[in-house]
Amino acid sequence: MTIPTIHNIQKIDFKLPEKITLKNNIPVFIFLDDKQNILKLDIVFNAGRWVENKQLTADAVAALCKSSTSNLSAYQLNEKIDFYGATIKASTGYNTFTVSLACLSQFLIPCLDLIMTCLNDIQFPEHELSLFQKNAKAKLAVNLEKSDFLADTLFKESVFGKQHPYGYTANNESIEAINQSGIIQYYNNFVVPNNCSVFIAGDVQTEALQYIEENLGNWVKNSALKITINSHIPIVENPPKNIRINKENSTQASIILGKRMFNKHNEDYGAFMLLNTIFGGYFGSRLMNNIREDKGLTYGIYSALQPLKFDGFWAIYTDTNLEKLDICMQEIKSEINIILENLIDDDEIKLARNYLLGRFLKRTDGAFNLLETYKSYYIEEVGIEHFGTFIETIRQADAKNLQEIAQKYLTLDTMHQIIVG
Repeated sequence: MTIPTIHNIQKIDFKLPEKITLKNNIPVFIFLDDKQNILKLDIVFNAGRWVENKQLTADAVAALCKSSTSNLSAYQLNEKIDFYGATIKASTGYNTFTVSLACLSQFLIPCLDLIMTCLNDIQFPEHELSLFQKNAKAKLAVNLEKSDFLADTLFKESVFGKQHPYGYTANNESIEAINQSGIIQYYNNFVVPNNCSVFIAGDVQTEALQYIEENLGNWVKNSALKITINSHIPIVENPPKNIRINKENSTQASIILGKRMFNKHNEDYGAFMLLNTIFGGYFGSRLMNNIREDKGLTYGIYSALQPLKFDGFWAIYTDTNLEKLDICMQEIKSEINIILENLIDDDEIKLARNYLLGRFLKRTDGAFNLLETYKSYYIEEVGIEHFGTFIETIRQADAKNLQEIAQKYLTLDTMHQIIVG
């Protein structure tokens, strides 16, 4: 068998969307692809956790976005959605609230009518809210038994604080505190046309596009609030950086070692992506090769940079047997010291670079991947031209540059250490 030749990725082109602006000033970004008779539509609101008056309100609105309307029960509304073989769901992030539709392209028009129902006429009845709270408590009870969930909760609280939108995790008190009036207020104030952008990918036919312009373009829903997004919420707490929680009857420990970092706006973002890939960002990384493959201390270990709209964090995540905890921590810290003190071999850089460029190439493969990539840059208010800038930075980064980045950001004394188990 002849092994195929490996070719370097020379150029990655990002196909920009068609853009239209509706009469009510909603921007619509369209990635056309008629190869399959399907489409995806996302209506993204500048909201999420960041604008909550009370924790978990955004999550509750998302969970109840298909509860009863003035004319339909929740069951009837979901039956109508199922009739078209469509999926309509709402989700919330740190800085976004999104209503999404996936359907066959010929059913976009009736499905868009159902979307408009979800945007305008959901009643959020008390019995649906009570059911959401009951389910949320049950899910929380299960998660609290998981050491990795507890470690992640403690890490974000340690980095951002328990009250910060990027730092808090649901608890029974915050679940019980959600109320109908707060949910309706959030829905009426933030799920409004002057606070959203629309992203469409797939087989968008001319008739359907005209219907979007007529319906979404005529959407009027006046907010009782003048929408202004504060880009800075202070981190007022200063929890300990080193947290060790003993979990009864546990045979393993969950480890998170990381710190507050930066987002895509930072000049070091591209180079740090390559550094992180080498260190712990893929299966061939140093952490995996040493701690999983060589030492057999874990089934998996990885590190990741999470860029957010107004901030970011980086962390190493793994689970290990309690008996091997000390040596696992020792090996993790040893790998950090090695990457701080020694230049990375050129072949290792080349391998990670090719892997990372392949990931970038995949993000341009087809309308749906283009939509998700473009949307993430748009939400974080990073120009899509930076997609190419990051690629060029990754191409140009060398061993000296990567060592400087490591020494700038990965010193152990700046990190939070969380161990649960």
